[in-house]
Amino acid sequence: GYDFAAVLEWFAERVDRIILLFDAHKLDISDEFSEVIKALKNHEDKMRVVLNKADQIETQQLMRVYGALMWSLGKIVNTPEVIRVYIGSFWSHPLLIPDNRKLFEAEEQDLFRDIQSLPRNAALRKLNDLIKRARLAKVHAYIISSLKKEMPSMFGKDNKKKELVNNLGDIYARIEREHQISPGDFPNLRKMQDQLQAQDFSKFQPLKSKLLETVEDMLANDIAQLMVLVRQEESQRPTQMVKGGAFEGTLHGPFGHGYGEGAGEGIDDAEWVVARDKPMYDEIFYTLSPVDGKITGANAKKEMVRSKLPNTVLGKIWKLADIDKDGMLDDEEFALANHLIKVKLEGHELPNELPSHLLPPSKRKITE
Repeated sequence: GYDFAAVLEWFAERVDRIILLFDAHKLDISDEFSEVIKALKNHEDKMRVVLNKADQIETQQLMRVYGALMWSLGKIVNTPEVIRVYIGSFWSHPLLIPDNRKLFEAEEQDLFRDIQSLPRNAALRKLNDLIKRARLAKVHAYIISSLKKEMPSMFGKDNKKKELVNNLGDIYARIEREHQISPGDFPNLRKMQDQLQAQDFSKFQPLKSKLLETVEDMLANDIAQLMVLVRQEESQRPTQMVKGGAFEGTLHGPFGHGYGEGAGEGIDDAEWVVARDKPMYDEIFYTLSPVDGKITGANAKKEMVRSKLPNTVLGKIWKLADIDKDGMLDDEEFALANHLIKVKLEGHELPNELPSHLLPPSKRKITE
């Protein structure tokens, strides 16, 4: 009994995030859903997509479904950037096919971080909305003044009005071309045509260049200054995060994302986790001409570059492994460096600071 797409459009103008939800096992975009997505035009920056119930299909099929979804969305959502799709199973039931558990956990945490960061960017979003409204007002002024110009002063007003409304798309194209305006800044064509039917074109105002210059100046100068002020204000404020519900208890304890994996491996072990592979690393270490139990940075580099990791990554590994900061590595530090290389090669992220469980046993007293 009401225009659902119009209601969503009203909400879209006022919200921080729009999430489109799809089922992996029955992927289709109905005509109604397609109309809803089209109603969200000009709010693509707020959109995210969730491919839910992904545990109900095999990995190979999931890849095909993901590709099909991206292809379908590409036909409806006109954005230069690919829309972010989160893959997972967002309920509390056991996973039907657990093969992609790690992927689902990583995607869930990414989505949670995105939602939790929304308060931090609220002022920026309002500023973006102001820019959109200013551009729309500018385009609206061009459209109205063009219609005013085309109207006859005496006879045939009704016929001319019908002609102008029918050819509104051509007027859009001309304004876009003459004033170098993005197509995304124009109001919805069909909606504009419907609204113009009830208007008296002879009462429209001509273009006021001074007002237009004010809007142009605001977009070119004032917005840039506001952007700086918003950034400063946000940096001085305490960090705001979305809390409660699903966000509580997801990052703590052994069930937190990534716990006991990658750089977190061996976190609860009494033995130093690197010691498992240290005999193998020691064999390499003693071929690199150690002096007084240490190898130089140059000799360590010759071995570390074999991993084919970028220099920026190897530089971070060196910084983490050279615990006493003497520019050389002893056998424990060298083993640690190789362990971190292995962590990275397995696809895990490196920590910014060395976790206490990775500290070599002989160095633990030094740091304390």
